[in-house]
Amino acid sequence: MKRRLTSAMLIASALAIALGCKRSERESAASVDRFFAEWNRRDSPGCGVGVSRNGVVAYERGFGLANVELGAPITTDSVFHVASISKQFTAMSILLLAQQGKLSLDDPVSTFVPDWADRDDHVTVRNLLTHTAGVRDGFALLAMAPAREDGLDVNDSIVGMLARQRSTNFKPGSEFQYSNAGYTLLANIVKRVSGQSLRSFADENIFKPLGMTHTHVHDDPTMIVPNRAWGYHRDGDIIQAAVHGDLGRLVGTTGLFTTARDLLLWEQNFVTARVGGRALVESMQAPAIPTGWADGSSYGFGLEIGRYRGARTIGHGGGDPGYGAFAVRYPDYGLAIAVLCNLDNVGIIVSRLAERVADVYLADVLAPSATTTAAPPPVVSLKPEQLSGKAGLYRNAATDSVGRVFVRNGRLMASASAGEENSVELTPVAEDRFVVAGTPLAVEFVPADGDRPQEIRVTGEGPTPVISQLVPPFALSDREIREIEGEYVSPELPATYTIVRRDSGLMIQIPGRADIRLQPVFKDGFAGPIGVVKLSRDAHGVVKGFTVKSADVRGLSFDRVNHR
Repeated sequence: MKRRLTSAMLIASALAIALGCKRSERESAASVDRFFAEWNRRDSPGCGVGVSRNGVVAYERGFGLANVELGAPITTDSVFHVASISKQFTAMSILLLAQQGKLSLDDPVSTFVPDWADRDDHVTVRNLLTHTAGVRDGFALLAMAPAREDGLDVNDSIVGMLARQRSTNFKPGSEFQYSNAGYTLLANIVKRVSGQSLRSFADENIFKPLGMTHTHVHDDPTMIVPNRAWGYHRDGDIIQAAVHGDLGRLVGTTGLFTTARDLLLWEQNFVTARVGGRALVESMQAPAIPTGWADGSSYGFGLEIGRYRGARTIGHGGGDPGYGAFAVRYPDYGLAIAVLCNLDNVGIIVSRLAERVADVYLADVLAPSATTTAAPPPVVSLKPEQLSGKAGLYRNAATDSVGRVFVRNGRLMASASAGEENSVELTPVAEDRFVVAGTPLAVEFVPADGDRPQEIRVTGEGPTPVISQLVPPFALSDREIREIEGEYVSPELPATYTIVRRDSGLMIQIPGRADIRLQPVFKDGFAGPIGVVKLSRDAHGVVKGFTVKSADVRGLSFDRVNHR
């Protein structure tokens, strides 16, 4: 009888513990549900969310619609395009080929890419993996070249364009600069070395071994994808289908289609090392250290290494028109989180959503942070004239970069170019102080003082503020315009640009492209959608060419071939 009573008490105790855990899981699930409630609507795109603890799924749910037109809901089987989360699978493919002895990470890229231009500094496979290669951005180069009529696959076009470049943005290994083009090159190397497309190689060597049955590299835009979540964009109260002309073609840097549950299987491979082995998965998670840098770049091989509220994190985000995604692992606590959304407006806060999920599941171990102990500053309302007084073109004299601030629909917007494309909203928290919602960025406007024009000081991007000054408008004289008109050639694109007078200014004409207006910014310096155009002159002051400089394409040169 005593033994039976003891056994009954033990069973009751175990049941109580189990029920307590279930209540805890239910409470956690309810908290996560609340985070995503605003997208859990019958008329809106939304997100698929998955959480695992020590490889066991703890939470899995869909919010909103996978297809707004059909009213089809997001489910646990919904397949999302996850953009740059693709990079870690490209990296794994390269590392598996190295493990098989088919390449070395220190091989120069010229070993694998035909017609690679001779350069003083060799770009290696390792440089590409760690974003330390300095290769110019392939998408920017294609946009600067005449419209393509070669019929080539976009990946091959980018590789061919990169092969023609005679210089890089910086000496390989000396800096960290996130590079989509580098991962396009890596996908091409996988194809050349393995004899298989990245899609076939990854399916055979990664997805099938891990049971990722709803995952593939989407390299065929005509392919039917069951349970596909289509991409959308919100403009005010209007939901629009997102346009991504190369979706289904670009691979390596993007192109992965997957589910939240499949990504959790992938995250668990960093624990079990079923694919690749322990040494390989550890190498993926080691920070790259560029030459001369005292600290790491916080980037390994296709993975970002960081911390959140004192806890180590290893993961990656992704964003493309129509989509935003984030997958992260907290290795010291066995927690993995995947948040996949088919609304690109969510993209700028998707990492924050994943952090809020971590706040729930790691509530007892995460350190306090400013964002959890202090309320965000209240948003203030500004008059139209207070907003318009901040609009204009701003120049960072240290880098020759420019950005535009403008008013759209009563909101202050900022773009990291001379135009209004790819802009973000600046939310006012004081008359001269703004923030970018969902980011650590703060923007302070400092009024003009004497000879100093109005300034913008941006904090949150690095240890020191980034300062830019308002560019006063000025116009060129007729003589100055005549001195600049003519044809200019760059063998690196290849392209011939024609600079001509239009109204009272100058335009660049590119075959098959819309004309580009050049806005004078400083002596012999102009701003346009392609970046800052800076003239060069000979000893007699005659214009002999120009260079184009942007964040992604530094120092692309054009030589003058005739005067108009």
